[in-house]
Amino acid sequence: MCRRFTVPYLCLAGFIFFFSITSFSQTDLSGNISSWKTLFPKEDVIAYSYKETVSFSLNEIPKPGEGNVRAKVINELTIVPVKDFIKYEDGLFYYDEMTIDNVKAINPKGKDIIIQKLCGSYKDDDIFHSDSKYCSVKFPLEEKGKSFTYRYEENYRDVKYLTSFYFHSHMPVVERIIEFNIPSWLETDLREFNFKGGNIEKTSVKEGDITRITFTFKNLPSFHREPSSPNHALSFPHIICVNKAYTQNGQRKILFESVKDLYGWYSTVCADIGNIPGELKDRVAGLTAGKKTDMEKIESIFYWVQDNIRYIAFENGIMGFKPDAAQNVLKNKYGDCKGKANLLKEMLKLSGYDARLTWIGTSDLPYDYTLPSLAVDNHMICTVILNGKKYFLDGTEPFIALNDYAQRIQGKQVLIEDGKNYILDRIPDFPAERNKIKRVSRISVDNDVLKGTASMEYNGESKTMLQSVYTSMRSEDKTTALSDFLKRGDNNIVVSTVQSPEFKERQKPITVNYEFKANNQVKKVANEIYVVMDWDKEFSGLEFDADRKNDYEFNYKYNYNIQTELVVPDGYKVDYIPASFKKSTPQYSFEGSYTNKGKSVLYNKTIVVNKPILLKSEFDSWNAFVKEINNFYNDQVVLVKQQ
Repeated sequence: MCRRFTVPYLCLAGFIFFFSITSFSQTDLSGNISSWKTLFPKEDVIAYSYKETVSFSLNEIPKPGEGNVRAKVINELTIVPVKDFIKYEDGLFYYDEMTIDNVKAINPKGKDIIIQKLCGSYKDDDIFHSDSKYCSVKFPLEEKGKSFTYRYEENYRDVKYLTSFYFHSHMPVVERIIEFNIPSWLETDLREFNFKGGNIEKTSVKEGDITRITFTFKNLPSFHREPSSPNHALSFPHIICVNKAYTQNGQRKILFESVKDLYGWYSTVCADIGNIPGELKDRVAGLTAGKKTDMEKIESIFYWVQDNIRYIAFENGIMGFKPDAAQNVLKNKYGDCKGKANLLKEMLKLSGYDARLTWIGTSDLPYDYTLPSLAVDNHMICTVILNGKKYFLDGTEPFIALNDYAQRIQGKQVLIEDGKNYILDRIPDFPAERNKIKRVSRISVDNDVLKGTASMEYNGESKTMLQSVYTSMRSEDKTTALSDFLKRGDNNIVVSTVQSPEFKERQKPITVNYEFKANNQVKKVANEIYVVMDWDKEFSGLEFDADRKNDYEFNYKYNYNIQTELVVPDGYKVDYIPASFKKSTPQYSFEGSYTNKGKSVLYNKTIVVNKPILLKSEFDSWNAFVKEINNFYNDQVVLVKQQ
């Protein structure tokens, strides 16, 4: 995905920070350690209090790049070590639109602590270039149970960049407070997300010219990253600060009051990209030569950009929002989402098509354009309008077919440029059927081994995943990579005679035919043969224990359709087949059956996962589902020698 002014979660836990110079009272909190260990086991450091105080000021004479309204946030923490001699570590992120100042720590005796602070450019392997910077802050916490004060300040030179406030942090917090001091001249909308069940207390008090809105959340566990966790924006409580308008010298001036204003700013940023279409003409002419239909021409340009322009993440000041010029992206052979979208737009326009830049928030974000904030989207694509139909082209999604869409943008609202106006629309949302994996195989018993042939059909996300694996390997490794992909990490499976599939046709499924041997799936005992006909056992090991903190996100919606026919060896007959099993819920389903056909046994299995995110509240039901399908998986076909 294309990211703009994104920062790791440690920063988002307190996205807008500033501090005051008021002193904290130093307290011995040793008596609380026992209860904290019950609430927050395995933690070495507790934040007894963690408060952000947000304030705003008018900027009478803004300098270039500054806004008419600035923001300041006071960030104050009372930190308590629960064992002796702990070194506290924090990471503070900033960039061109904000600064971090006056980082300070005070020990239990009220004395300043010497801080180890190292600031510099932030490096991320996923980002080609970024203006993000990072301050590493370290200081000792030597006395268990004694409170230390930690404070720092951040300043935003334009209030439009003031967006997300998250309650959870990298350490547990006994009392978490986020306070907004809103002056009468500023119109602010505080949007609440994922507050349900959070027991967050909200108060509003008018004090002279200031309205103080305070959110209080108690006994928060620390935030933990876990494999396959959804983006924290989808489930963790947070506030988006929307500053709609301000009044200065009796005049009301709009900031981001509605999507119209957000689009207006985006349009201004993109008005002077500096495209030179003439430098694209030769490439476009070559791509469309010999193409007879509109769809063929659009596909040719779309697929060429996918295959030949490398995606990179680029975040640098205003360039986090402004696309690079199309001729630069073409020449450099790389671009971020905005650069690739702009290149597609200009190439398609040269071919005579109505192509437009389009903003979108991926599935990582729970917002739509009723939220007029820079937090609402994180990606850019291109939309082609042809004969009244919209085609959404994501140049960063490798191998995707025209009129097909990756899970990460399905169902998401889009903001399409339309001159001084704009168009709101939505990406189609596909069922799990789109990603179907279909396998038809025929197996026979050869001594203690199962031998067979199989035909695998891949669609949707499963197809693009296979293509990614295949194309990422060197030519001499492709057959090995494909074989490894087909055996799915099972060392009992030996794949051979793989017929390399046709990858060029994006609109069709990919089919792979191959031969295989399956070891350790046959056991002979006296006159009986026990056969395991399903060794893949999808989802059999996916159970969740009580220690998991986050929801679980699947790669995409799943649809497995498996058919296996076992040839009964000469001289044997079918003695036992497992009973059929069926389980269906709105989120997922399983259906499996064995059929005795006399000379063969036919096994059919269908698994569907309709929803890409499994909530923590659904773990118990899912675990029960897995236990039931494992009971089915663990049964075997029994063949007996005829007398």
